[in-house]
Amino acid sequence: MLRLFFYGLVLLPIVLLAGSINYEHDSSPEETIESYSQKWNEIVNNDSLMQETQKEQFLKIIDSLFYLERLGPQILQKTWVKLDSYAQNQLVEALKSSILQKICDSSLMKVTDGKIALTFKNKEIKENFAMLNCDFVRNNHKISIEIYMLRSPKGSWKISNLKIGNISILHYYYSVCDDILKKYSFPYLVSELGEYHFVALEDFEGSPLGELPVGWTWKKQDNDKNKPYRIETENGNKYLEATDDGESVILGKEIKWDLKKYPYISFRWRGHRIPEGGDERFHERVDSAAGIYIIYRKKFGLIPESVKYVWSSKHPVGSAMRRSGIGRPWMVVAESGKDHLGEWRTYVFNLFEAYQKTFGGNSPDVAIGIGILSDANSTKSHAHADYDDIRALKKANADSGVLNILKAE
Repeated sequence: MLRLFFYGLVLLPIVLLAGSINYEHDSSPEETIESYSQKWNEIVNNDSLMQETQKEQFLKIIDSLFYLERLGPQILQKTWVKLDSYAQNQLVEALKSSILQKICDSSLMKVTDGKIALTFKNKEIKENFAMLNCDFVRNNHKISIEIYMLRSPKGSWKISNLKIGNISILHYYYSVCDDILKKYSFPYLVSELGEYHFVALEDFEGSPLGELPVGWTWKKQDNDKNKPYRIETENGNKYLEATDDGESVILGKEIKWDLKKYPYISFRWRGHRIPEGGDERFHERVDSAAGIYIIYRKKFGLIPESVKYVWSSKHPVGSAMRRSGIGRPWMVVAESGKDHLGEWRTYVFNLFEAYQKTFGGNSPDVAIGIGILSDANSTKSHAHADYDDIRALKKANADSGVLNILKAE
């Protein structure tokens, strides 16, 4: 039945292969479908368009033709109202990409033999609602599709739902999103829905300037401490600035993603000041200019297993160490010293391999969170670094970053 549903979804852009382009607000529902269908076919038949340009134009049609701002809250329901405007826009963009991908992936788009005939069988049109019942016929095979449309506040007709047999686009996406959110977090849903090659674990774009990042928390014992983190902007891009003068507060974000499908971590940071005398091996000097935690799981629901990539004051890149004690992270040096202070630096690591080379054995299939810490409390000095674009990747040419295990107290 799902195959039949997407068969109908693929046929939608081919509705009536002739008709003049007309985007006036007083167009009828049928004229709206005809107009956008003709525009779609013009793009398909324009051999001079680059693939990326063609995709952009297809996305514009979907953006204009589908009532995406209504589909989003109908699909996510209670989850939608918990999202900020930035996250809601992410979902809409992913949904738009998904609809386009389902259309373009079908082999029917590549079939050239046999003409598709379309007939509007019946229709119901009211002031702000319309239902068009259509038959598609190709080589004696018939598909019926119901197109539901609403008039937007600007007066244009937009598709609010499609129904092929007993399955609607609303039902399909509701089921897909519900299944994903039962196991994973919203950023993972966005990636899966949009069929992106990465999960945006955090890019800080949805957080207000000058404040702590949205969706991040800290330990209860740090409630009364100053949180040395603020959202800043540079050239239109938001990032997180950390300036620690002794607070040592870890920010954490609960976020679940499929490590088997996205086994690599990528992040950017920029160091400004490293804690003088920092040494991750010893409690009295365990300070780092920057640190990003990957939390694999919590044993017994309490004890975290995590790997922390750090900007060390002294240890060579590739060094790894773990101090004794329950719940201590493995620390892996991604950057060291002062040579690259003031530069944005990007790093990519294999998280499966990182787990194997530190904790040993096989990594959990699902990661549960990330964390950030710039600290200088142990050395009573200062740490200053910026963070951005923490992502989980499907593919990368990267290893664990672990080259040498150092002894620690």
